[in-house]
Amino acid sequence: MELERHGELAPVVRAGLGAVVGAGVLGLGLYASAAEDWPAALGGGLVVAASSMMVGGGAGFLFGIPRLLTSGAAAQPADLSATSTGSYAPNTNLEQVSDWLTKILLGAGLTQIGTLPRRLAQLGDALAPVVGGGSGASAFAASLAVYFTVLGFLSGWLLTRLRLARALSTADRQTLADSVGQTVRRAKELNFTPAEVRRLFEAETEGLRVQALALFQGRPDHENLPLVIGAIRSDLSAFELLQALLAAREAVLQLPLTPEEKRSLRFAVEDKLRNFRTAPKDSRRRVVGEEILKKLPAPVPSPAQAKS
Repeated sequence: MELERHGELAPVVRAGLGAVVGAGVLGLGLYASAAEDWPAALGGGLVVAASSMMVGGGAGFLFGIPRLLTSGAAAQPADLSATSTGSYAPNTNLEQVSDWLTKILLGAGLTQIGTLPRRLAQLGDALAPVVGGGSGASAFAASLAVYFTVLGFLSGWLLTRLRLARALSTADRQTLADSVGQTVRRAKELNFTPAEVRRLFEAETEGLRVQALALFQGRPDHENLPLVIGAIRSDLSAFELLQALLAAREAVLQLPLTPEEKRSLRFAVEDKLRNFRTAPKDSRRRVVGEEILKKLPAPVPSPAQAKS
């Protein structure tokens, strides 16, 4: 069960993290209240806690950065055209840096795990004066740093998993939509032949199919109309289905369709609109599909069907 798909879990996660942060701050306050110079101990402890949380949050962010995975890329990860049109491909530098750094951190951590107790003791000794010194200051400082580092890691990882993937996907889709719009406007200038559009459409990557649908929208033709109808009937991503419906709408508006073509197109669109998962209410896919149906005549029942 993915947290991104279950928004009701987000308040629970926030409440849990808030409770853990509160417990840590409460413990720090109780410790500082027993110190001789409690304002200095409290202020120093808060600085240690905040610094540790920032370090842990940065590590959690690196571990939580999502990988690019879309149609076509699943089978061929190196093929960036799976998510691109001719002039666009998502930049994966951040993902690569994250991958390198997490491997380096894991490798270094595993080689030094035997020295961890000694290094924690050294950390506590170094931070003890910051939290007021005195008996037990070293152990408390080390515990405080570890507590908030782990808390920061979990917070950074969760926030990255819950928010970053959706934000990156939205940004990539918007860039792809802008590129598709430019292709539609320039389709006649590009002068692709129907055969070239068909070869693009028959590619195994979503980005090239979307490019072909964009070219068809700008310059519809009878030769590739069956491909568009087949695309509508297929199990497509939401974005690709929208482009197929837009292509079908342009075909209805610009081409003199035969009765058979109208019938096939109408049946394909009607079948797709019956599924509220692929064409939700008030979505643009449903709006475009309904526009197509309004421009196509309803099938005339045969005499046998009329009698029944």
